[in-house]
Amino acid sequence: MLDLIREFRVGRPQIFAGCLLLFFLFQCLWVATSRRFSDLEYEYIASGFPTRPGQEFHVTSPATGVIAAAPVRLLASMRNVLSPSMKASLAIPRPWLIRLPFIIFGLWLGGAIWWVARRLFGNDGGYIALALYCFSPAMVMISSNIGPEIILAWSGFGLIYTAIGVAHTVYAPPKKWIPRILILGTAIGICISTALWAFTWALLALAFMIYLAPGQRRRVFIVLSGSLIIGLITLAVFHWLTGSVGLGSRALILPHPTLDLVRNLGFAFADGRLFAALFVAALVVYGSWSRCRYFGNTAPLLTAFAAVLLFALVPAIYLWDATLGLSFAFIFIGGVAADLLELPSRRLILRVLAAMIVLRAVLGISLLYGWTHPNPL
Repeated sequence: MLDLIREFRVGRPQIFAGCLLLFFLFQCLWVATSRRFSDLEYEYIASGFPTRPGQEFHVTSPATGVIAAAPVRLLASMRNVLSPSMKASLAIPRPWLIRLPFIIFGLWLGGAIWWVARRLFGNDGGYIALALYCFSPAMVMISSNIGPEIILAWSGFGLIYTAIGVAHTVYAPPKKWIPRILILGTAIGICISTALWAFTWALLALAFMIYLAPGQRRRVFIVLSGSLIIGLITLAVFHWLTGSVGLGSRALILPHPTLDLVRNLGFAFADGRLFAALFVAALVVYGSWSRCRYFGNTAPLLTAFAAVLLFALVPAIYLWDATLGLSFAFIFIGGVAADLLELPSRRLILRVLAAMIVLRAVLGISLLYGWTHPNPL
């Protein structure tokens, strides 16, 4: 972790990325302020407090409940030290303030996407992946709403790419494993505390680790075992806080294939037709140009579909499954675009990409406006 901090420098790339994330923040605050709380959001907040005898919730996500209730707990603890005028203004908390933790997760995920894409594909890939994320109406929606989707998207992304990073370090001395074991274990813990079925992502991460460290599989299992122990401890902490482990019924962990499994193959359409067109174009380039077919592009492509389809197997969880694959799709498109930008026609490709991203931003704002100002019946 100290090495990563030493490597971090604030230059033109970081400033540009910060501006993109700032635009994402403005969108989230606008949406979070404009929308009223839904019944489901109220239930998530209530589920973050210890369960009383006879009390039942339709939602079963301990991590979401704890995070949703955190602003309410904080405001309650601050009332004793606030002035009467401040108490009056916070008597009915602003919607954006209650939704703020989820906005922070959204910003955090955007930063992670920038970090991963830039390290894999350079500045070009990092800019494109982050721009696709920051102008994504679907990611703004789940980041400005109280629900498990953004927590799963953030922790799932961290789980997969931390596992890939860990697989490259199992050849190093064991003392260097500890920080990564802690990060991987925390990601697993938050994942399964948000939805128990997320343990399937740990199996996917294991598959990547075995593939990347074929001669050190014993070490891979040692690292993953340590991470799983930390994950279970994290789950126990959330259980202590809420009295739930996220298992309201067996239907939450029993696969039940439906037509949604097929429909979710088109998960890219959840972020608009323009993004779906970009994703299909990247797939065509990936399939027809061997230069694009390497692990850095293949891993996010496979994970994008796997992340969505694994959760589509359990419809009882009631998630917006499509959003769970978008983060990996942004990385995939960023990687393919970075490869294309190495061609002699770089300027033309760059102009086309820039025009599509600007158009995506405009369409995204109009879609969000329609979501925050629904037509009266």
